[in-house]
Amino acid sequence: MDKAVFGLIGVGGIAQSQHLPNLTRAPHVHLKTVCDLRGDVLARMQAKYHVPHATTDHRELLADPEVVAVVVATREDMQARLTIEALRAGKHVYVEKPLAETAEECQAVVDAQKEAGRFVAVGFNRRFAPAYVRAKELAWKDSGPRNIYYRISDTYVRGWGRNYPPGVRVIHEVCHVFDVLRWLTESEVASIYTVASRPDDEIFTLKFASGAVTTIMNSGYGTRDLPKERLELISEDGGVTVEEFVELRAFGYPGAEPVERFAGHTHPDYEYTHKHLFEKLGAEALFALRRTAWELSQAPQAAAGQPPVPDQAERKRFLESGQMWNYMVDKGWLGAIDHFAECVATGARPRTAGPADALAASLLAHAAIQSRETGQVTQL
Repeated sequence: MDKAVFGLIGVGGIAQSQHLPNLTRAPHVHLKTVCDLRGDVLARMQAKYHVPHATTDHRELLADPEVVAVVVATREDMQARLTIEALRAGKHVYVEKPLAETAEECQAVVDAQKEAGRFVAVGFNRRFAPAYVRAKELAWKDSGPRNIYYRISDTYVRGWGRNYPPGVRVIHEVCHVFDVLRWLTESEVASIYTVASRPDDEIFTLKFASGAVTTIMNSGYGTRDLPKERLELISEDGGVTVEEFVELRAFGYPGAEPVERFAGHTHPDYEYTHKHLFEKLGAEALFALRRTAWELSQAPQAAAGQPPVPDQAERKRFLESGQMWNYMVDKGWLGAIDHFAECVATGARPRTAGPADALAASLLAHAAIQSRETGQVTQL
């Protein structure tokens, strides 16, 4: 099998939860080098994943002629600059989302890719989620989507988003939804209207050039027992619902199975029972796992100086598991990186989202913010 030699810049949170395990098990990848400024973290990740080489200087990685592709998984404010630097070094690049926080930075990457003639993939991995691939296939057998509802809700304001300024979730997280809607409809957005309940809790209404309309319910105030994402889609004569990537229900499509279930995503650090439960039971298994996690999080903790609650250590590991909740369903992470690597190895054109798609998502995010601030529909 053709393999491409990769390097990874950044071994922090998203690299540890996704890129390191996926790059070391993707059939078309050989991960040769990892890079990070933090030498202690770098050493641990190199040893854990048996990566041949490690460096704290990304320029050393980019100078290696054996490395043909680079994954950039750093802070948002560094990703566009590092992508451009990698392109100028002759590398193909897979870069995490958001590519940048401004449209101008995204445009600079678009221009750099054209000049370099290399592939650039942006981490809008939902295009490779098996449930969404199937949903799009069904819809386009019936003239394509006409009306879509998408909910994305999690504990953002109390969790990973608490260090960001209020109101910027649309840039960092809803960009995923903007991209998947453009991909599903195969159309560009003509206008967007935002109505906010409070910061990071809002509704977006989009009108597409194709005539399709979509509604996004975005909330950073969800709870652990509430599934993060739900898709509902109406086409010409049929419809599809997808519950958090594990269960698809089809309506009005002759010959289509009414219910399809999809295996979960796994991580080498954690147990994998959920993968098979989702494939067998679908949404019911997901609901049960999430509800269990929420109930355990509400259970009493041992007070200082008191005997420990039985199983408290195991409960704590379960609740703090980075693999669980948002990472236990198959959103296409492994599929996207392996497809990109195969294209790098063979020269085939990748189906991954590119910098032009990141630019479109950035323009949409800032148009949504403008609409929120003015109370008016923003035209694109």
